[in-house]
Amino acid sequence: MASTSAGRRAPSAVMPVVGVALALVLGSALPGLAQEPSLWLVLIRATRYVEELHAQLSGVVMEERYEQQATLPAVFARSGNDGYQRVTLRSDYLLVRPEGAQRYFGFRDVFEVDGARVRDREERLARLFLDGATSLDRQVQNILADSARYNIGDVQRTMNRPTLPLLFLRSSYRQRFEFERVADRTPSLGIDEPDRRGDLWVIAYRETAPNTVISRRGGVDLPARGRYWIEPDTGRVLITELVIEDENVDALITVRYGAPEELEHLVPVEMHERYHNHLSRSRVEGTATYSRFRRFRVVVEESAPFRD
Repeated sequence: MASTSAGRRAPSAVMPVVGVALALVLGSALPGLAQEPSLWLVLIRATRYVEELHAQLSGVVMEERYEQQATLPAVFARSGNDGYQRVTLRSDYLLVRPEGAQRYFGFRDVFEVDGARVRDREERLARLFLDGATSLDRQVQNILADSARYNIGDVQRTMNRPTLPLLFLRSSYRQRFEFERVADRTPSLGIDEPDRRGDLWVIAYRETAPNTVISRRGGVDLPARGRYWIEPDTGRVLITELVIEDENVDALITVRYGAPEELEHLVPVEMHERYHNHLSRSRVEGTATYSRFRRFRVVVEESAPFRD
């Protein structure tokens, strides 16, 4: 009898477990109970989105209003400087890809400094893009240097371009970084968090490969880290954050993307930046806003391999 009663009780002990397992299998197949995508899938979607966005932005020029303020060390004040600098730049910002290059570069074409027109603009653009004798590496360096020619303060930098962090999500660069989803959703430097809290992922990134994308003069590696605010279903990037830290300088750049009426895709709408030079104890801050988005067309002729 004991064995018989034990045999009868066994099914009641096993069936609930089987029932739970079956319920889980059936539940996972129901339309309303879809599981969240994996981090890997969200990154694949973001890469696909960024590849397409780079192609779209390469046909768009936008006007940038860029205000920079620099608090300089005391030695400048003793030499006759008041220890404070300020400049307002107006520029056309666009993505360019020099002939033979595998990626796009953000180019800041400054046409006004503190209300005064830049006089050598036409000659400067011709030297940058129409000089066939310049090597690709030299042309890229010239483009980056020209984009930074009016920066103020004692922090030399060419990374203050709003589209730079998008590069790290491209398929040819993503393998250089580690990514993880994080809980800290608060953007830095005055950028407001998007309203769509429920369907946004914040994904942190950290550069782990040598020969970093950003380096100090002399080729010293400066590993990048930061965060992306990404729509997991579409891969669209709404905010980017870029952080560079070493014993000499700390840098933080945050960019917000929006959809202007003139275009059917997202574009940078504001950029905030902050730098701290540990050696001189100086600080540089900047704010840029973007407007007047318009499309342009590149005309290629035999007499001019690149003509705007």
